Amino acid sequence: MFGFKMEHTMELKLNYTPEYNEEDLLNFEKEFSRLEEECYADHAGATLYSDSQMRNIIGNMQRMTYANPHSGGVAGANTHDIIEQMRNTVLEHFHTSVEEYSVIFTSGATSSLKTIAETFVFDRNKTNDAKNAGHFVYMQDNHTSVLGMRDLVSERGAKITSISHNDAIKIFENPLTFFNDNLHSDKNSLFAFSAQCNFSGLKYPLKWIDNVHKGSLSVFVNEKNIRWYVLLDAASFVATNDLNLSLFKPDFVCLSFYKMFGYPTGLGALLVKNSSSDVLKKQYYGGGTVKVVLSSEMFHKKRTALHERFEDGTINYLSVISLQYGFDILSKISMKRISKHVFSLMRILHHSLLQLHHHNGTPVVKIYSDTDYENGNLQGGIIAFNILRSNGEYVGYVEFLNMASLFKIHVRTGCFCNPGACQRHLSLSNEEILKNYEAGYVCGGSTDLINGKPTGAIRISFGYMSTIKDVDTILNMIKKCFVDGPLLYKLPSWWDNYKILVQRKYCQSFENDIQINDVKHKNTVNTSKRIDIISTSIFSENHINKLEKWPKYSKNTEQITLKKIFIYPIKSCGAYEIEDSWILGMKGLKYDREWMILTSAGTSLTQKQNIKLCLIKPVLNLKRNCLTLSFPGMPSIDITLEYPKMKSSEGLMCQSRVCGHKVEGFDCGLEISEWLSLAVGQPNLKLIRQNNFGSKKPELSFSSQAQYLLINKESVSWLTDKIHDKDFKKETVLSRFRGNFIIEGGHPFQETNWQTIMIGRNKFRISGECTRCQMICIDQTNGEKTVEPLRTLGELFHGKLRFGIYLSNIMTADGIIKNGDTIVVEE
Repeated sequence: MFGFKMEHTMELKLNYTPEYNEEDLLNFEKEFSRLEEECYADHAGATLYSDSQMRNIIGNMQRMTYANPHSGGVAGANTHDIIEQMRNTVLEHFHTSVEEYSVIFTSGATSSLKTIAETFVFDRNKTNDAKNAGHFVYMQDNHTSVLGMRDLVSERGAKITSISHNDAIKIFENPLTFFNDNLHSDKNSLFAFSAQCNFSGLKYPLKWIDNVHKGSLSVFVNEKNIRWYVLLDAASFVATNDLNLSLFKPDFVCLSFYKMFGYPTGLGALLVKNSSSDVLKKQYYGGGTVKVVLSSEMFHKKRTALHERFEDGTINYLSVISLQYGFDILSKISMKRISKHVFSLMRILHHSLLQLHHHNGTPVVKIYSDTDYENGNLQGGIIAFNILRSNGEYVGYVEFLNMASLFKIHVRTGCFCNPGACQRHLSLSNEEILKNYEAGYVCGGSTDLINGKPTGAIRISFGYMSTIKDVDTILNMIKKCFVDGPLLYKLPSWWDNYKILVQRKYCQSFENDIQINDVKHKNTVNTSKRIDIISTSIFSENHINKLEKWPKYSKNTEQITLKKIFIYPIKSCGAYEIEDSWILGMKGLKYDREWMILTSAGTSLTQKQNIKLCLIKPVLNLKRNCLTLSFPGMPSIDITLEYPKMKSSEGLMCQSRVCGHKVEGFDCGLEISEWLSLAVGQPNLKLIRQNNFGSKKPELSFSSQAQYLLINKESVSWLTDKIHDKDFKKETVLSRFRGNFIIEGGHPFQETNWQTIMIGRNKFRISGECTRCQMICIDQTNGEKTVEPLRTLGELFHGKLRFGIYLSNIMTADGIIKNGDTIVVEE
């Protein structure tokens, strides 16, 4: 079905090597079964969503409750966590991280461009004098949304300059740079260009970014002392190409997600290089973007994080949540394979169209191209053309659309919101365009021919799910509808010379990009240092003897002792009680919250989302060197306590966020994943173990706020006595607060006044009180939900839901803590 069955294959001598295998193609048939009798070839306009993508999205929405991320409560917090995770996912897809770039969610690439136009500072001194403002330089072959920036930036004094396609090639072919002290300049200038032309599919060299930063355009604008920034319109490029921001570092990148994987629409992103964020100054603020604001006075304070300042109101959070399923598809195929695939299809289509001739030898198609479609580093999966009759007349693109509809072919016609590229390729002067407008032509209109000359073109564009069948369908339609036969196949007489001109034109300017893109980058994780794992015999004599040398505190207060010690090996699962003593590490109790369950969305699964987690009971077996998990009605399962031998491995590492902190861990494997999913009734769960490798160990385990949580039994008893519900099991209250240290003695809530304490030989600083949520309403023995003790806690403390205190270990080495240790409060 997917073979290239064109009858003229031998005559054309075209070679097509599929990038996808038969299994891939069969999968696409299943995922896009709605296209069985259709040919979708407008992926540059919007690519298609797959069936499984939508099933996963809908299933997620049906299973989960997502509230406004600005709201309190579980649903709002869960929404917020997933949004933050998706920021990471976006950056990971482009080979960068939050350390270098920030993600601002917008309504699309156009909104991102508008944001830059409204906030970019061209004059750091704000003198409102055009002489002190920088330049806005843009390629003529840019999307209309880039051209729309001109009116906004010119109002703030920016000097507007356009660069033609040919001039840009000349400027950057042998760039002149100025290494003057432009970092201290008061003039900021911005250069905007597209990574891939959405008209012709030409991939502009990304090395231009570095050239601009070094001052290449200062010669063009005839002014030296300028700080240059680069705005990259990547909307067309990222749909079928790998944008590597670890190699090429524009200051701003705009994109739309529907062009990448079809759904959701109305959602895009502006990626901002953190080191360049100070050049964006935003005046307007809306809900969610301020820390505090006075309604009666002109006073407000914007939020700290860049995206918080720029995302006015409530973002399209349901769409953001849906992004994960689109990225899943692209990651399974890989962007490099997608890029090779669409180029190979487009190469076949281009070469085939080029050789179609009427019976009298005149060409059937006039192609508007910047390359010879022989190099995938220069050319994307887009082709623009018009149909010619045998007498040389143009076929209007509306006619082509009507014929294409008969064959269920979906294409786009016109200028594709790129008037500069359209004007250049169609050889239209400014005067002709204005006359065409007077004659009735408007963008998106149906006036396709004026005085026999086209006002626009036909565009075919392929996506990751396109097949050779689509190429065949398009060619067969053109042959049947527009060829004055019999059909002839031949290369135009000018073809060989044209290929030479293309190679000369782009050889130097594009050379570095080609070389860089062909480099195979190795894993950059530092694996040269071996991090030794603490022996499973954690109470070795050497370790304890070492502790004997630590200073002893003899100061006594009223008798308070450490009654119980608990660890929670898997975050939000059951507790494991320590019978005697345990190791205090620099990030908490050994093995405490060292594992975490991830959902299919990549976020941490807690009892807030699934109360069954409390029924997963862990038991540490140090002799067998394993962690044993049990769940009612299921066989137990063991997890080794040994770390993987590798320090990192592609495909084994997982990342998530806990309370805003980025965390990373090893995937513990399919067996435990299936066990957890079956136990709690939630599919596609993963168990990850915290990654302790690297140059900098994590300061915290997978705990939410601090290293340790201390609970005073006297405070628990006081609270329990205030609960009047006779059916409430008061003996379960202590376990509901999920403390690490349970102390006994003294007075209720005296712990809230402590600053520093000693527990045995270990010194701790109090980090604050623990804010409580509905998790304390879950009976940890059976998973049942109650209204207590949260109702009483809120009633007694007037809505201040705090109970227990956080501790941080301020010792500089590992210690030992024991049941029965005395608590000494330091003043």
